Amino acid sequence: MIVSQQTVTSGDAEEFLGLTQPGKEMPRLRERVLIVTPVMPPAPIAGSFIIRNLLSGFAPDEITVATEWTRHNPPEQTHDEFGHRIHYITREWERPRRGRRYVLWMRWAEVPGITRRIAALAREHNCKMILAFFPDERLLLSAWRAAEKLCIRFCSYFHNTYRENRSGWERWIADYLQPRVFRRSDYVFVMSKGMSAAWATHYPGINFEPLTHTYSEPTPEYAPAPAWPRDQIRVGFLGSVNHSNLDALGRFRQLVAEWPELRWNLYSNAAPWFLEKVGLCGERITHISPSDEDLIGELQKNDLLILPHGFTGGLMPIEYETIFPTRTVPLLLAQRPIVAHSPDFSYLNHWLREHRCAEIVATADVQALRQAIKTLRNNPLRQTELIQNGLAAVRQFEAARVVAKLKVMLNSCWDRPIPKS
Repeated sequence: MIVSQQTVTSGDAEEFLGLTQPGKEMPRLRERVLIVTPVMPPAPIAGSFIIRNLLSGFAPDEITVATEWTRHNPPEQTHDEFGHRIHYITREWERPRRGRRYVLWMRWAEVPGITRRIAALAREHNCKMILAFFPDERLLLSAWRAAEKLCIRFCSYFHNTYRENRSGWERWIADYLQPRVFRRSDYVFVMSKGMSAAWATHYPGINFEPLTHTYSEPTPEYAPAPAWPRDQIRVGFLGSVNHSNLDALGRFRQLVAEWPELRWNLYSNAAPWFLEKVGLCGERITHISPSDEDLIGELQKNDLLILPHGFTGGLMPIEYETIFPTRTVPLLLAQRPIVAHSPDFSYLNHWLREHRCAEIVATADVQALRQAIKTLRNNPLRQTELIQNGLAAVRQFEAARVVAKLKVMLNSCWDRPIPKS
């Protein structure tokens, strides 16, 4: 296979690299790439976790990084932990309690300036491609316009659906931007096969490729989980609390209230006032915000981990069908049995069943949740099976594997005509 002269899929890339062979050397990019991302570590959100692990596979001379300065970035932070220079192309605005819509409108006035700064960075560092990360549509628009201005290659990465989850004036912008970004992209990277399949039916001819979540730490060896205590069941949840999982979390909250043996450890950066507002607080519920370094150890203090996925809520149906929770990866690495409360129409359930790494409760029923936990509690062999299957499945998210496939696909672009918007 000549990877520089044809469209390469992620499957082609894995075959070409022989990524199942241990000790395979990481490929290098043929040309320098400018990565435009709305967030960088140490911001305590999922997007920061994703970009950090992807950057771990690139040498400093392969990429240039452009991002927005936020309150989470120390003023003295000029490089990330891997030696990449960080270039700040805009600053986070403080959002007032009143007039938020006015502030959001004003932020769109920054687009021409951000576009100029992105273009200047690309020229200064001799970048031949821009890879733009969504979900910040201002930066996506600016990066696309900079690629158009410079007549260089462009790729995009969508962690969530975009146009399908916008309304009002934001939908008008999405109607304009999304199809143009799709057509201009050599590849539109998405977070799961479910998302690529859903979009492929609506946008034929676009190269949608899964770019899965990653982890950069060594994959642990299997270690048997300790026996569950007789008088309590310690259950952990990890992740954001939002429309993607709130209704499923609500049912588990009801189960905690009804079942005195349950002790719920809620690992989230959600504000305490918000958790109180949505009812995820109370007796036998502990809210913890662990650092990334302590995360796996904290998860391992539980007997069971839950993975909730919304059946319904404030998002459009395609989002519930396609999202793959970012924190699924550390749940698998923690080596504790997982109960997924998730609907069967979701890609998440398809993936979990394929890899047989979670007990699935696919009905919106509190008693079904109770029965699944009871059954798992009384079946240590099933617990072991889920944990071992999870460790086997999680290897596909190793950063070295994912980044190597990404580099092969990016390298396949250079000798093809640049797509038109």
